[in-house]
Amino acid sequence: MTTGNKVASGENSSFVTKERIEEYYGRLHPERGGLTVSELRDITRGWEAELYTYVVEYEEAGRRAREERVIRLFLGDHATQKATDEYKVISRLFEAGFPAPELFHLETDASLLGGPFTVMEYVRGRTLSEALHSVPEEEARSLMAGFTRIWVQLHRLDGASLFPGEFLQGDTRDYLEEIFARAKARIEETNISWLRPVIGWLEEHAADVTPVELSILHQDYHTENVLQREDGSLVVLDWTAAMAGDYRADLAWTMLLMSTYDDPALRDIILESYEEASGAEVRGIEYFEVLAMGRRLMDVSSSFAMGAEQVGLRAGALELMKESSDHLHKVYRLLVEKTGLKLPEFEALLSRLG
Repeated sequence: MTTGNKVASGENSSFVTKERIEEYYGRLHPERGGLTVSELRDITRGWEAELYTYVVEYEEAGRRAREERVIRLFLGDHATQKATDEYKVISRLFEAGFPAPELFHLETDASLLGGPFTVMEYVRGRTLSEALHSVPEEEARSLMAGFTRIWVQLHRLDGASLFPGEFLQGDTRDYLEEIFARAKARIEETNISWLRPVIGWLEEHAADVTPVELSILHQDYHTENVLQREDGSLVVLDWTAAMAGDYRADLAWTMLLMSTYDDPALRDIILESYEEASGAEVRGIEYFEVLAMGRRLMDVSSSFAMGAEQVGLRAGALELMKESSDHLHKVYRLLVEKTGLKLPEFEALLSRLG
């Protein structure tokens, strides 16, 4: 829905208007005549970036062209770095034949639309979550198999070749060392020292984890971030958190999100589907499930401690977190069950959320 030329978007950016997008294209492609932008819609759903779809039409080389596009607008601290990193990751994966969306532009001038942004293809279709809830059981199983096959494909890519000189080298031990260093720095930065026992538990039990070679991790792989095109093929979105790491951390994060937001049975379904797609048993997943729980608690706690934009989220993210209180209660209960740790400060935060 639009109101006049501005997108009706609640707390979202008032900078994103048809006129501003037309001005951007005019700078980018001065050779295109009769350029117009229409059908501007806000489709933002997540905690991090804002998304807008639109149609751009223009004349070039004697013909009239029409393109459907998506702007992904990054806000908060470190927005330029996040936009640049995601553009690089998606572009290289797309070139390697992985089902990521096609990107057309990266713009780091925040004055144009209120933040740096990328322009990507508009994928006509539906989220995999919507598809799974609207098809017969047999077809749903087939879709889940496709979902995990793509995931295994990602984890088996040669990250060192795709990202020369940028891919973390080593194995699980190197990955965990980096994760712990990041977590400790964030705890100090956001003054949430009461989360240290979780890091301590993870460090204490890290020696029990069998190391594996590092993979490219999506780090937010779930059925809302995978779209099914009209032809049935799948495409993976939202790569801002991508990094090198232990594939089990990627798997555990998805198992945690989907089992606590939706059906607890999805924990085992996803694990079994991944093992079937990879042809191998996943060992030691329980440790990485605790790692995922700690990550979730840290994301939420630091956001409330510092404010959404200071930790790289959009302005409306805290309200979305409040709406996810049931999910957060479940995650915390699982953490207590798995580790025996109790965090009174987080319990107080949960009480405020309801």
